[in-house]
Amino acid sequence: MTKIRVQGSRFVDEQGRHVILHGINMVCKEKSIDYIGKWDETDFRKLKQWGFNLIRLGIIWDGVEPEPGSFDDSYLERLRGLIRLAHRYDQYVFLDMHQDLYSSLYGDGAPAWATLSDNEEYVPAELWSDAYLFNGAVQKAFDHFWNNTPGPDGIGIQDHYVKTWRRVVERLGSEPNVIGYDIMNEPFIGSGVQFIIRNLFSAYGQMLAERTGLDAPDMEELTGMWMDPAKKLEALELLEQPDAYRTIMDAIVPVQQSFEREQLMRFFTKVSHAIRDADQGGILFLETNLFSNQGVPSGVVPIIDKDGERDRQQAYAPHGYDLVTDTAFAHAANNERVSFIFERHEQTRQRLDMPMLIGEWGAYYGSQSAESPSVHIQSIFEKLLCSDAYWSYFGAETENYSSFRGVCRGYPLAAAGTILRYQYRHEDRAFILEWEEENQISRPTIVYLPDVSRLYPDSIILMPAGTGCSIDRMKGTDAGFVRIPPCSNGRRLLQIG
Repeated sequence: MTKIRVQGSRFVDEQGRHVILHGINMVCKEKSIDYIGKWDETDFRKLKQWGFNLIRLGIIWDGVEPEPGSFDDSYLERLRGLIRLAHRYDQYVFLDMHQDLYSSLYGDGAPAWATLSDNEEYVPAELWSDAYLFNGAVQKAFDHFWNNTPGPDGIGIQDHYVKTWRRVVERLGSEPNVIGYDIMNEPFIGSGVQFIIRNLFSAYGQMLAERTGLDAPDMEELTGMWMDPAKKLEALELLEQPDAYRTIMDAIVPVQQSFEREQLMRFFTKVSHAIRDADQGGILFLETNLFSNQGVPSGVVPIIDKDGERDRQQAYAPHGYDLVTDTAFAHAANNERVSFIFERHEQTRQRLDMPMLIGEWGAYYGSQSAESPSVHIQSIFEKLLCSDAYWSYFGAETENYSSFRGVCRGYPLAAAGTILRYQYRHEDRAFILEWEEENQISRPTIVYLPDVSRLYPDSIILMPAGTGCSIDRMKGTDAGFVRIPPCSNGRRLLQIG
């Protein structure tokens, strides 16, 4: 495998080919099994058959640094074993320091010793993520993290996190298929969320009053509406039109962007400098505050290196989830809202002038009604030419979920030049790819297709034809690859079906 690097707004390999990274999340959050998923070679072979060339591999701070300043290198070695299995099946890996609700005490992430909550009580919410919005323990824990409050050894807990990242990169960054580092999963603002909720609910209440002619609900009523999944779905009907949804999301902008441009970017800079001490070339994947994943414009800016220059290897890595995610109505995601969320991400990507990888999307789990929303998101990714990692891997049964139709799809792994457009149609297995070929690239363009069993070279339209193409079917499956040797310096077209 060749290393992946950032070149302008694209991911490219060492031969200069434009690369689309299409992958899946493998994140074990279970302390009882030491945060190592029960995955083996069978799993990674299956992932290759499904067309994945990327793994977003979760790392848990509590697993790396269970006691202050004491690193568990045996945990990192077990992660290395998974990274090497991925390498065996041609899968790149980027490492994700994962957290949910900040702490292993509440969800996963920080060790107990780094969880400072001012004696606030943690009470699980019916929808787990609502604890971000309404639980004081989670919010205070984040406050202390952003403030770098000293831990039990007198060293700031954020400084511990930075050193943990350096240890991870020192141990694992040299693996040939490790391409980069996701600095923190869904970094959260902390107690500042109270201002966000106030602005959010106030804007929604005003909109509701204008639509109904009734008095706006008070904060208590709106909170109850949000926390009841059925009432929440009913409330979201008001936000099905992009203009209405934009109004609500924009009400959050001042508070969120202030947090991202100040506290979050200072933190990203500290971590990135520690990473660069151990790895000069790995890609830094920049996430956003939780609310950007739902359509609030992000305020993140490019990381500046120790020399005061823009770091050359960084990518924008937001998540994309509709407001019904993690409820029983996840399959009812509104296509217009979802399209709006990714339009906002693309606007931020253009501002940042870097490639975009959607680090999480989906979360449909075992729903048997998620085919339509997953295929809709597939069409968005094709339009944006962005990379992605689906949430998440649930073993072999993943292919039995309705969402799998949008997840396992035809796409170009690498093009000998610049990809201009591509599209895969599930109903007739049709595929089209157009790219601007560069004659200094000697390696072929490679396309993955879920089914090549009935595909023959004479059924493929290729312009200009060059030396044609070859079809490489994977053993034991219908899936495979179409390989097209480069032949010209100009526009090329591949059409199947």
